[in-house]
Amino acid sequence: MWRRKSTRRAAQWKSGARLAAVGVSLMLMAGCGARPSAPGQAVTIARPPGTTQFALDTNASQIWLLLQADGPMSKIGHTHVITTHGLQGSVWLHPQADHSGCEFELPVDSFVVDDPKERAAAGEEYAEPLDQEARAGTREHMLGDRQLDAAHYPKVSLQCQHLTGGSGEITVELKITVRDHASSLSVPVTWQRNGSTLQAEGVFSFTQTGLGLEPYSLLFGALKVRDEIRARFRLVARTT
Repeated sequence: MWRRKSTRRAAQWKSGARLAAVGVSLMLMAGCGARPSAPGQAVTIARPPGTTQFALDTNASQIWLLLQADGPMSKIGHTHVITTHGLQGSVWLHPQADHSGCEFELPVDSFVVDDPKERAAAGEEYAEPLDQEARAGTREHMLGDRQLDAAHYPKVSLQCQHLTGGSGEITVELKITVRDHASSLSVPVTWQRNGSTLQAEGVFSFTQTGLGLEPYSLLFGALKVRDEIRARFRLVARTT
């Protein structure tokens, strides 16, 4: 658990450390083992005949990102819970899994930093509330030009490139583009369809370096953001 034990200066260090981990985080469904690929703009994927189209229900869908500190001075850092309801896009299903697909966009300014209710729900490790000043500072750094650079890259794009599996469980090969860097990620997904509603969820870990971002560090690495980030998602989509 990260505990706030610090001087004012230590608090400033913590605020800086928080930003980088968050930045990479948007990779909502980032799965195990990111593999870099050539950057490029998203291209709309053709829907084959026989597919059923679903539009994502943004309000009912959510992503959680759990961040931790690392290094010899990690005890003066904080844990963080980053959440968003901002994911937008569509899913299409085909009787053959490899003909199904998805396209999503995630506005980076939709991230909420350390909402008190979300921290309390995340477990004892995240239960300590953070004040508004600390939360606002973390978010400002996260969206700044050294991290997500929201002014020039307002969205993260995600595309399903390949699906394998069947009823109930699939693995999605997902292309994620953050800033000008694209990576291919393998994401395990549990899903079910109930009439016109499609629900999917998953729990996974990913690394910042796998997405082309360098974990933030201070004092020659004495205080830094752990490269690995834990995440989970819940998606709800409805037929169009």
